[in-house]
Amino acid sequence: MMRGIFLMIFIHCVSEGSLGAYTTTDATNIHNAVLGPSYNKYVRPSDVTNTSIEFVLFSLNDLDMKSQTMSTSGWMTVKWEDPRLVWSKASNGDIEYIYIKQDKIWRPELIIDNSVGGMDPIGNDEIFFRVKNTGEVRWDPPGLFITHCDIDIAYFPFDYQMCKIEVTSFAFTTEVLTLNKSHDKVNTENFNENGEWILYSSRVEEWVLEENGETFSELEFQIVFQRRPWYYLTNTVYPVILISLLTNLSFLLPTDSGEKISYTLTVLLALVVLLMLVGDSMPAASKHTPIIGIFITVLNLRLYLNTDQSNVPKWLQRFTFSVLLKINCKSKKVKDSKLHQLDTIEDKTELPQTNEGRKSLKRMMRHHSQIPAVQTELDFPFQCKEVSVFLDVFFFWLFKIMNFIVTVVLLIIVAVCDVPPV
Repeated sequence: MMRGIFLMIFIHCVSEGSLGAYTTTDATNIHNAVLGPSYNKYVRPSDVTNTSIEFVLFSLNDLDMKSQTMSTSGWMTVKWEDPRLVWSKASNGDIEYIYIKQDKIWRPELIIDNSVGGMDPIGNDEIFFRVKNTGEVRWDPPGLFITHCDIDIAYFPFDYQMCKIEVTSFAFTTEVLTLNKSHDKVNTENFNENGEWILYSSRVEEWVLEENGETFSELEFQIVFQRRPWYYLTNTVYPVILISLLTNLSFLLPTDSGEKISYTLTVLLALVVLLMLVGDSMPAASKHTPIIGIFITVLNLRLYLNTDQSNVPKWLQRFTFSVLLKINCKSKKVKDSKLHQLDTIEDKTELPQTNEGRKSLKRMMRHHSQIPAVQTELDFPFQCKEVSVFLDVFFFWLFKIMNFIVTVVLLIIVAVCDVPPV
């Protein structure tokens, strides 16, 4: 009795499992039914076909600043409804999906509007469609997408770049085909990290294009990348700052040594070569100029080569006493030297005597009036060459301080002011 019950249960389970098992006969019957002579792949499935698209980003291959292009790898997940591709699961071995080559059924013609690698439609005839028993068609065409990207290098190397992938269909207007976003963002679950760029954010926008009085639906996949700055800081920014700081050492070289001009030219040539290497990677006709590419150099030899060494302008004399001597730590020494020279002149000045052995008041006043004249000659006891040396030290410190301030402010600006594109 018990054996009979177990045998009946076993036969029932086997029979139920066989009803839901996949068979090639059932799959062939579905293909013959939905793809019969009545199916025309050139006829759209409905009056208005709503197509949802999702972009799955796999990797960022290259973001070329010079050619202003972005190369990405990924695939599009495209879905739409085709009521002609419907069958009953219960009558066909409980089969839910079948797979059809994309050249066998209708599909929306999609192109990358901003592609620079060709304007061919997306997809390949060897790719399969996955068709559900409800008539839902899923299409996952992979591809290498090379698109135009407007590069803004104003805040290089602390910049953000927003690049787009524009998908549209110029074969079908919005009256018969609409492109809808599946999600508000790009699918980055399988994204592989890039060594130069960080994936900052993404979004998807729906647009309508107008062309010759007709409207076409478009999806715009916007991807924002943030540059990793450390490579450029080490290989570009720091060398440029170091070379620019070496420039102010030219003020410490003796003017008559012949090395001042040659040293400055050597530093200038080194900076030019470095900037040329950096410029090779920048856009040839950029609409934006990098802030970090602005530098200044100063050189002055006019005073040192002046033929009349005693001819120092009055304004420069006042500037020397008020500023230059203090910077060169010579103000107290010069003051003591002037007082000593003045006392020596007064001591050596002999006042004439009258016949009675007394000083004539008139002559004494005349001789005292000659002392300020001698003092005026001692008011500026430096020649042009000496003033030139003082100016070199002054410009050395001025250039050093200004260079430090400008460099710090510049780095703060390029590091803080740029914000991700919205």
